[in-house]
Amino acid sequence: MTQKYLFSPLAWSMLVLPFQVFGFVGLADGAQDKSTRPTNIVWLITDQQYYGVLGCSGNRVVKTPYLDRLAEEGTRFTRAICATPFCSPTRASFITGQWPHTHGIIKNVKVDRSKKEPKRQFTKPKITDKQVTLDNLLFDSGYKLRHLGKWHLGDVSQLRAYRNQQGLFGQRADYNKWFKRQAESVVDRKAQPSEIYYNLVGGVFMTRSMASVYEIWKDDPRRSPQNLSIIGRSAIAPRAQYETRLTDLALQWLERNADKSFMLTLSVSPPHAYWIAPEPYYSMYDPAKIPFPPSFNNRPDTYKDDLPTRMGNLFGEANIREYLRCYYAQVTMMDRQFGRVLDKLRELGLEKNTLVFFTSDHGDMQAAHGMVGKAVHAYFEELVRVPLIVRYPRSISPGLVLDMHANSVDIMPTVLDYVGMPIPKTVQGRSLRPFLDGVAEPDDQPGFCERLIDHEHVSRMIRTTKWKYVIYGVGRRELFNLADDPGEMKNLADDPAYSSQRNKLENQMRDWMKRTNDPAMKTLFPLIN
Repeated sequence: MTQKYLFSPLAWSMLVLPFQVFGFVGLADGAQDKSTRPTNIVWLITDQQYYGVLGCSGNRVVKTPYLDRLAEEGTRFTRAICATPFCSPTRASFITGQWPHTHGIIKNVKVDRSKKEPKRQFTKPKITDKQVTLDNLLFDSGYKLRHLGKWHLGDVSQLRAYRNQQGLFGQRADYNKWFKRQAESVVDRKAQPSEIYYNLVGGVFMTRSMASVYEIWKDDPRRSPQNLSIIGRSAIAPRAQYETRLTDLALQWLERNADKSFMLTLSVSPPHAYWIAPEPYYSMYDPAKIPFPPSFNNRPDTYKDDLPTRMGNLFGEANIREYLRCYYAQVTMMDRQFGRVLDKLRELGLEKNTLVFFTSDHGDMQAAHGMVGKAVHAYFEELVRVPLIVRYPRSISPGLVLDMHANSVDIMPTVLDYVGMPIPKTVQGRSLRPFLDGVAEPDDQPGFCERLIDHEHVSRMIRTTKWKYVIYGVGRRELFNLADDPGEMKNLADDPAYSSQRNKLENQMRDWMKRTNDPAMKTLFPLIN
């Protein structure tokens, strides 16, 4: 058996397991009668979870019993779409109710490592008190707030809602100290004959085939800074996983604040890379039984140089299945942690008075078109469709399924509507409450999505029940008939037989861009006129 030691478990836990947790001293009053207290909010967020990897979405392989139960007790949207297939911009849209082209965060907010000051510096723009945010509005009205896990929007103390809390990375040292003390009892370094053990991210067992890919990919000059080929079985016991410890803190916080009005956000990274999962979740899935999407062998030349395509070509079928296996395992692992939160709400008698949201910031290609991950400059369904489940026993009928578009920008106004607060004029989304409460029938409003990286990669998408149309800044267009071609394998944009449909979608997109003051109109529409 070969063992490779690249970094110590502690060093890697410092790098890739940041315990992004912070405390809070709120303004909420003391105990009140639960029937008269304002609505509580619990927000469960994953990173990079495609809509189709949920049992309640029709996936017959993945195991998500707790989120399936949440859908049975609440409402599930079948056509929820992210504001943009990027983490930070969509997360900013969650809390501002604005499109990225309005709030200004169009790329991921990262630590600016060119600056050597002791305090972490973040790339700009980032979320500050200059923006009108859901968090600050609830804080100003007396809510107790707690955000556990991924923030991805800069220094969270820039918001007054969290200014008196510990900094974004305030608990990382505590976790690492705990991990160091527990390492001997929570890390199992015994590899199977078919595996190679790498001392990465606390320890990961990789199949020999996956390890061979890793040895090639780690030296690829065009790979991402995060090595996406680190895929396999985690050596860290489930009880010591970062997400488990994070959930432990969430449960403790709920117990301490059960008599107050609150918003608790539990924001986790999985099923985002690194795709590493511990037992028993890893062994729950047989890679051979995870089906490939129909578009697996349809690989457009347009995206042949994009990272997901290059990874897919290098991985081959066996290692793509290993990636899917670990992705599914992470989804099930997080389902279990979210279930703990839902059970705690019931135990504390908070279930009926708590508005629960579950969603993700964007999707993942899931082997569609032979791709691995997310970094393709496209709008495939696997990238833009996300889960959205909402439960509120006071007014939402259980088991409701809404076959209509919803977007990241709609979450903020929906929460404000339920807690009885006015929706600011800055908000560009709409409240989903009329549909959730059954007051309004599902409508046919189109869904929209955007990208604005640079002039070449500016693009916009419109999606209706049947059609998807995309305009790219390089003058390229895509038109897919989703009803007849759900795998998006035949681009009809340049087919004269569909010019009328294309023009109709262009007009709808133009109206949306005008309504939201989208500056990309000056770039995109001269290309097609």
